[in-house]
Order: sequence, then structure tokens, then C-alpha cells
Amino acid sequence: MDESKNTRYTLLQKLQSSEGEDCWDEFVKYYEGYIYVVIRNFNIEVEDSEELLQDVLVKIWKNLSTYSYDRDKCRFRTWLCVVIRNTVYNFLGKKSSRNSKQNVSYDLALEKLNLITDAEIDKISEHEWQNYVANMAWENIKSDFSELSRNLFEESLNDEDKPNSELAEKFGVAESSVRVYKMRVRKAMYKEIVRLNNELGG
Repeated sequence: MDESKNTRYTLLQKLQSSEGEDCWDEFVKYYEGYIYVVIRNFNIEVEDSEELLQDVLVKIWKNLSTYSYDRDKCRFRTWLCVVIRNTVYNFLGKKSSRNSKQNVSYDLALEKLNLITDAEIDKISEHEWQNYVANMAWENIKSDFSELSRNLFEESLNDEDKPNSELAEKFGVAESSVRVYKMRVRKAMYKEIVRLNNELGG
């Protein structure tokens, strides 16, 4: 596939050349959930996460022109997580410097963030991205399957060690059918995850 024709890659290009709010709205639609989850990974309380999400989005809007798309050298999600980490660090630094008793939690969060290495941040970024894209993929394709297939697949995800024989008994189907249902959904999931990764260009 020609990378220059990639939908989300084109979206990043349009954002970098400031071609309208529609592109930005689409970017926010696809990425704000991921940004929020990464923020929460940095020991940020829920009440502060929404404020930080908005701060991060503003920083991305202002600095997107500095990002150069090259999946082999710097994935977009890697660049994104650096922006998130720096925004969170500055936020915690300001809250902590007020030095009041109510800001003890900010001090602790800042200390924990200082202990996180670049390699760990990269690991968080990759782990959360995989989860994020998998969840999005399932939301996109689950309506293509019967209620039985959906319930069976979700049950197998909730308890990955549950044998097919137990799933067969619970849902009243043959064990061979369980394998078929799971295989069909997994194939569709894999295809959709690949498509999303290509389109989102993360």
C-alpha cells in the first residue's frame, strides 16, 4: 500500500498544513481516548485528567508541525507520548511547587513520574496503543457477528484460561463450534487491527 494514500497519514499532513477544523475534529475523535489512558498511566487523578487532556490537545495543535512522519524512525504515538509526559510533568511541577498539604498527592505523582524511564514510557505507549486499537477494532466489527458469537468471544477474553469445553457447555453449543466462532472473530479482529494501525498511522 502507498503510505501517501493512507487515510490517517493524510489527516496528519492536513493538520500540519492547517487545512481546517474538520481534520482536527477527526483527529480528536480518534486519539483523545488514547491520550486520556496514557495520562492516567502517569498516576494522575480522574479530576485532573480531563484538564490535562485539553492541555495535551492544545500542545499537539501547536506543535504538530514539528513532527515528521517516519514510521521506522519515530512512530506518531511515540512523539505523542513525549508530549503527554512533558505536559503532565509541567502540570505536576506547578501543583507541587505550591507546597501546601493538599498538594501532597501531586508531590507523590511527580516523584513517581521522575522514576519512569524513557524505555518504560515507550512500553506504556505501546501497551496502551495495542489495547486501544483492539478495543476500537472490536467496536467496529462486533455488529457483524451474531449475539452468540459476540458473547462467546467476550467471555473468552474475560477468562482466557477457560477451556472451550466450558464455553461450549455454558452457551449450549458443540465444542467444535466454539473453535469455529472464536477463529472467525479472531480473523476479523486481526484484519481490522491491521487496517486501523495503517489508517491511524500511530
